[in-house]
Amino acid sequence: MKKRSRISILAGMLVILVLCLPWTLVGKSAEVNTVRKYVPDAPVKTPEMNEWVFSADRVVGDHTSEYIEAFGNCSLSLGEDQLRADFARYYQSTGWVFLKGNIRANWGSDFIQADEGEFDLNTMTGWLKNGKLFMAKPHVYVEAERVGKTQGDTYTFKNAKVTSCSGEKPAWSVTTEEGDVTLDGRVHLYRSAFRIKDIPVFYWPYMALPGKKKRQSGFLMPYVSSSKKLGLQVNQPYYWVINDEMDATFYQNYMSKRGYMQGVEFRHAEDASTKGLWKADFMQDAVRATKESDEWDDYDSDGLTRSNRDRWWIRSKYDGWLGSPKWQVKLDLDVVSDQNYLRDFQDGPTGFDRTRDDFLDAFGRDIENKDSLERLNTAYISRSWNRFGLVGLAQYDQNLAYRNKNGTSSEDPTVQTLPQISGFAFQQSLLGLGLEGSFDTEYSYFHREYGNAGHRFRAVPELKMPIKTSMVTLIPSLSADHTSYNLTSHEKTGDISYIDTGGRTQVVDTNKIKDGYQSRTTWAGGLTAFSEMSKVFNTGDDLSAEPGLAGTSRWTRLKHSVVPRVQYRYTPRITGQSSLPYFDSKDRLEGDNRITYSLTNVLDRRRDRVSLAPGEDEAPSARVVSDYLDFLMFRVEQSYDVFEAERKDDLSTYKRRPFSDVMAELKIKPENWIDLLTRNWFSPYLGDMTQSETSVRLHKDGLGSFTVGYDFQERIDEYLRARTDRMSIVRLGAEWEMTDSLTLAAKYRHDFESERDLERTLKLSWAAECYSLYFSFTQKPSDNRYEVGFDLLSF
Repeated sequence: MKKRSRISILAGMLVILVLCLPWTLVGKSAEVNTVRKYVPDAPVKTPEMNEWVFSADRVVGDHTSEYIEAFGNCSLSLGEDQLRADFARYYQSTGWVFLKGNIRANWGSDFIQADEGEFDLNTMTGWLKNGKLFMAKPHVYVEAERVGKTQGDTYTFKNAKVTSCSGEKPAWSVTTEEGDVTLDGRVHLYRSAFRIKDIPVFYWPYMALPGKKKRQSGFLMPYVSSSKKLGLQVNQPYYWVINDEMDATFYQNYMSKRGYMQGVEFRHAEDASTKGLWKADFMQDAVRATKESDEWDDYDSDGLTRSNRDRWWIRSKYDGWLGSPKWQVKLDLDVVSDQNYLRDFQDGPTGFDRTRDDFLDAFGRDIENKDSLERLNTAYISRSWNRFGLVGLAQYDQNLAYRNKNGTSSEDPTVQTLPQISGFAFQQSLLGLGLEGSFDTEYSYFHREYGNAGHRFRAVPELKMPIKTSMVTLIPSLSADHTSYNLTSHEKTGDISYIDTGGRTQVVDTNKIKDGYQSRTTWAGGLTAFSEMSKVFNTGDDLSAEPGLAGTSRWTRLKHSVVPRVQYRYTPRITGQSSLPYFDSKDRLEGDNRITYSLTNVLDRRRDRVSLAPGEDEAPSARVVSDYLDFLMFRVEQSYDVFEAERKDDLSTYKRRPFSDVMAELKIKPENWIDLLTRNWFSPYLGDMTQSETSVRLHKDGLGSFTVGYDFQERIDEYLRARTDRMSIVRLGAEWEMTDSLTLAAKYRHDFESERDLERTLKLSWAAECYSLYFSFTQKPSDNRYEVGFDLLSF
């Protein structure tokens, strides 16, 4: 009984596999060729490009014969196209040839062998008996009782076996009563049986295998997984090629514990400056969280519930232009039904993780974290001239804490920027006086459903005067900052909390904010000084350009550069800001009186390599080529805060700590197989590390890779900064290429602070000649997930 059950499950999964075999749509037609007729005893001449060349061991016939017969090593060739057989009969009047015995034919990248066959050399059409056909594009083997070749790269066949696997017993194959390969390379099969190791598994009236073109409409491979949250999940995508510039994917996503989700993804690229990726998912969820205790244990106790069954997520990225390619347009869209959607559905082809990767790969722009209660939607339009630039922006911030009866929209204090217009005069020389100037200006209108709303105008001109000597470069700077406000709505809503740049929570008392027009003006000054000292060392003898040393490489030069840098910045303390509106951090400027100093060391190597290149007499000649690499960089940096050194407030609670942490950064990449990056911050007062970011990757082709990372943050409570949470997370990853086909990968993340594992993943992948599959298991505090992936058509 168990055996029958297993066979039924296997048959069911194979049905899904065949349903997802995609279709294709491209091809290429061949030219009609002229035949060079064979005439006995005719004078030898060089064949034309469109003439066949005919040769054999023995030829019977003359110019009066209807046909000519050839015996032994018969060969007809036209460029790369060739026909070979033991016997050939050529009909001179029609250009028809009959072949028999050990037939071999090459047409471009296609290869045919058969017992006998006939061909029209004018049109390159014909038939083969007991033929075997290999088509490189698509990568298909066809073994048939009869193979017909029509014009172009097209074939028909009867009683055939089709596969992309080589060997007498291929891993999988399809037997069919009849079929064809069209101009676009698509393989159509009628009345077929799918077989594994020549054992029939199930029958299907029609199926189509993909062909030459990458973009092709059809069912894609399904995503299959099982998890504690979602149950058994099968996501079956259908890919639709709309035209050369557009395509779409429809995702039929069933989850046994949650229900059916419909997803759609639309992609387009009309020109080099335009591209868009639009995604949407909708479902009726079988699970609700009408009270907080119904939530998953790993969701923070945020006081929010999720009573809705209608769940959806709409997101997109778009780059384009308006009216002219000089007016660039960018759009970021991200709206979701509730605060838990992205945490519930973070895996799979339509999940949060895949969406984030797709956006970063295609546009280089991220989306908010899946745990964030605010989803940002932004539209930009920009234009740059030689010296000036203009940017328009409109931003909608969806606050999920005010959805699904968690809060009413009339009480939502979220700031919406509708619109913001910024103008820039880029840094440029002024009047030939050695001065360089820039000018930034910004107008914004901020809207709130609950709270203050109104206009803000800001202008920031800046002057710099670079002074360069043989030893040092000095850049003094001076800027002004004028900001004015005019409220259109004035509401006293109580305290507003925000986090300042030091990580401390600050409070804005809206009762102190005044209505009407207000302004604020301040200034800032600074000085930047830096230099560079370097020396080049010989690390070995130069290589000579000798052919016998081809492939030899050696480090021959080492350059050590030292760059000291000092930067001073001063902004006076500003009083009276409590009466100003608060929309973002620009409305509460802090004074600054800080010196920052750093020292950077860079090691750059020159590597010489002897390579061979064809000489004038076609004999190889040797030459020495060089490449350069900054293989090591080490930088230390620290700041000194003068205001903090002079502070008199809260000395009983917070001691003065004017020196910042010492930041040490190290990058190492001496060869392609190692990457190391580490940044560490050390407190001179605590005598310990306060923050660390470290990543090391070792990798070698044919063997695998190993990655280790560590992220650490210490709790801090100082006058200038505060961090309430401690983080200590280690990341391990490894990939072992056990064989050419088998790869084992693992990932592990552990939080030392909570003393729990954040992720354990094990993945086994098998990539064979004509199919690939993988199995993975992921364990997280909130969920355990199994995934199975497969692809039978890897051509």
